[in-house]
Amino acid sequence: MKPTHKFQTEEIVAGYDNKTILHSINVEIPSNRMNVIIGANACGKSTLLKTMARLIKPQSGNVILDGKAIDKIPPKKLARVLGILPQSPLVPEGITVTDLVGRGRYPHQSLFSSWTKKDYEAVAEAMEIMDITDLANRNIDELSGGQRQRVWIAMALTQQTDILFLDEPTTFLDIAYQVEILDLLTDLNRKYGTTIVMVLHDINLSARYADHIFALRKGKLIAEGNPSKVITSKLVKEVFGLDCTVIEDPISQSPLVIPKGRYHSHEKSTR
Repeated sequence: MKPTHKFQTEEIVAGYDNKTILHSINVEIPSNRMNVIIGANACGKSTLLKTMARLIKPQSGNVILDGKAIDKIPPKKLARVLGILPQSPLVPEGITVTDLVGRGRYPHQSLFSSWTKKDYEAVAEAMEIMDITDLANRNIDELSGGQRQRVWIAMALTQQTDILFLDEPTTFLDIAYQVEILDLLTDLNRKYGTTIVMVLHDINLSARYADHIFALRKGKLIAEGNPSKVITSKLVKEVFGLDCTVIEDPISQSPLVIPKGRYHSHEKSTR
């Protein structure tokens, strides 16, 4: 199992081009758990993820990993602990699946070192976990969206980090691929103890797969905790501006949000 880390933010204020998006965010990420950040479009979900991953420098406040500010941790050392899969990453032209997955070994190599047995084993293991071994020699541009996403996650796994950040890993995928990707990430968490932190748009998939949810509204954290405690009709209205009924998912027993439109609003909320 992966080791436990204390990962937290302290009064984070962050944004782009002098525009503040996040306002005094204080979170502590539960280690070895599935964590999901939810919220409406442009509420700061991706900004928070990128700030925690050191892709964005906060305007003020700190991101702390095991008692040390991450901007004080050498990049390669940080990359051995924390991996990130950004939204819609660019694919180098003509690269094969094996080549792309192998790029995840960068943090473990020195400038002039050649590949070791451990490097090859890490690539093979990641490809097996993501069930893409049969795609090894295929070009990335030949793959479907779901296959590509599995390859990108395999590359992140090849880093062998304890913490993995993912920015909307199911975007542009149909529902079958969405469930497949989230099942694979859950396998990674349950079998190896990898701490998963991801941004998701679908509140019902978030409730089903998350151990811990962070809900943002206009750049502020307004609720966090177990989905069964956090996902209520009141919170959905506050975060998404949506009237709904929340019932128990008959399959997962997690909260299930049933939207109310102008033509479908006769049922009363159960929560």
